Amino acid sequence: MNDQKLIELLREDKTDKAFYKLYSGYPKVEKLILAKGGTKNDAQDVFQEALIVLYKKVKYKDFKLTSKLSTYLYSVSRFLWKDELIKSNRMKSADFELDFLENELDELEQIKANEIKLKQVEKILTTISKKCQEILQMFYYKSFSMKEIAKEMGYTSERIARTQKYKCMEKAKNQITL
Repeated sequence: MNDQKLIELLREDKTDKAFYKLYSGYPKVEKLILAKGGTKNDAQDVFQEALIVLYKKVKYKDFKLTSKLSTYLYSVSRFLWKDELIKSNRMKSADFELDFLENELDELEQIKANEIKLKQVEKILTTISKKCQEILQMFYYKSFSMKEIAKEMGYTSERIARTQKYKCMEKAKNQITL
């Protein structure tokens, strides 16, 4: 299940399925909290708070995901734990930031690189026709099958839908070299 589908489930209040899938990111958050002086109970509390934050955010129509949902939850959890440590006077803000910068510099660089790539893809997608944009969104973001795309676009067969998707991808790829 892709991130866009999870967001749709959350917006439709089908939280059981979405949260079940999102809990796959919990071990990483637990590891973070334990490494920063917390307990397993702290990790559970923080992760649940992060899920609530995510749930509330996706309800806004202007919510735009710029990273993977797992990365988003991890970041929210990280900031929630930072706030908890500062509130309880267990750590100064500057100490916390330095510690994370040393340990997570590679991960932050990867996130930045992914965001740059996403922006490039978005820019390229705006240069192709609306029809191509629809086809690619249905296939890549909404996880439609070729049969569903054919039906939605009014094509007579899956083969025609597949050919149109291929042509759209070629148009997008040609934009990369320009």
